[in-house]
Amino acid sequence: MRIPTAAAALAVLLAVTVSCSFFDPREPQDPDPGEEIAWQQPYAPTTVVLNLENAMEGRSVSITMACCDSSYMFIADGADTTEFGGSWNFSNWNYQVEQNTLMNIYNFVQGSGLPDDSLVAVIMNIVPELPDPVAPTDSAEIWRDYEIVTAGSEYSGWDGPARGRAMFLMVEDTYGLWSIKRWYDYRPDGYTGSNYTWGVAKATFR
Repeated sequence: MRIPTAAAALAVLLAVTVSCSFFDPREPQDPDPGEEIAWQQPYAPTTVVLNLENAMEGRSVSITMACCDSSYMFIADGADTTEFGGSWNFSNWNYQVEQNTLMNIYNFVQGSGLPDDSLVAVIMNIVPELPDPVAPTDSAEIWRDYEIVTAGSEYSGWDGPARGRAMFLMVEDTYGLWSIKRWYDYRPDGYTGSNYTWGVAKATFR
């Protein structure tokens, strides 16, 4: 009698497992490393910037790219393309290029040996003379002075963070959600070459 009973129990277990696998909703899993990342629905351009900071510090490629429109382009500073264009490729920096480059960066920093919370650091400060637009619709220009660290990187390590000014051209979709369509990268005021822009820092990983 033990064999039929065990078989019946196994059959019930398999049925439950299959039913759970096929019919029960599952929470989406982010495949990237890092702890749970704070995310807010981007009903305002400023929220996109906050999400971007959190996603980058959390080293999540998918969440970082969720801040970007499918038509995203990164446009490096012209002075950077002139000075470093012979070494790295800044052209046609679209959504796919950005995604692949971030994957390379996030994988690289894990080899630095530093704690998880020290692998990537991002600060985006409002530019006082270029304030955020009030109640924008359809599109908006958002300016930020940034400082970005990617641990172990020659061009944006803790001893020399990437510094510059970003102009995010953001667009609003039909659901009222905002995303980055263009990231225009600029050297900071008073640029001396002691710190590189984010465009230069990440071009080395392209």
